[in-house]
Amino acid sequence: GAGAASRSSSAIVEVADGADTARVIEKAATMKLEPKDTRARDVSVLTAGVMALLSLVSTVILVVSATNIAHTFRVFVAERSAEIALYRALGATRTDMRAWVLALATAVGAAGAAAGILVAKVAASAADGLAARHLPDFPFKPATFFAFPAWLYGAALAFGALFAVAGAIAPAVRASRVDPVRALAERS
Repeated sequence: GAGAASRSSSAIVEVADGADTARVIEKAATMKLEPKDTRARDVSVLTAGVMALLSLVSTVILVVSATNIAHTFRVFVAERSAEIALYRALGATRTDMRAWVLALATAVGAAGAAAGILVAKVAASAADGLAARHLPDFPFKPATFFAFPAWLYGAALAFGALFAVAGAIAPAVRASRVDPVRALAERS
């Protein structure tokens, strides 16, 4: 009838990016439209849940890593207190000692991040190979399941160095406070 001609009973929406699906469904719900096929919404919710869980796990790993780095550098400073005292006795300032420990932490963090990037690339390549061999062809099957944009490499290196430096701040301050007279007297 005339009333049916003035309202919509359905709409077909195609999104350019799959990440926009959840927003489109929410907007449609405000217009009293509900999808007949809720698989996309279910996958979107599942993906968001998995991402939240992985974010939580990665945060815990970062905290544990920073704590481990702090412990490692605390032991490093304690074992090399005589060397630090000698540097101080020969004229190195407290700032020099802090900078030395933090530079070492930066190098260790960047090297660890570089190793992590290498492991991630190898694991991603292996997973893609397994997927190509064992997963059946399905619509929109990607050539790779992993994205490694160029900026990610720099960000990973910087992030690794940053967390290593964050973990080494307290040991660096401790190294700068080594008393040359006392440390060298204890060694003799």
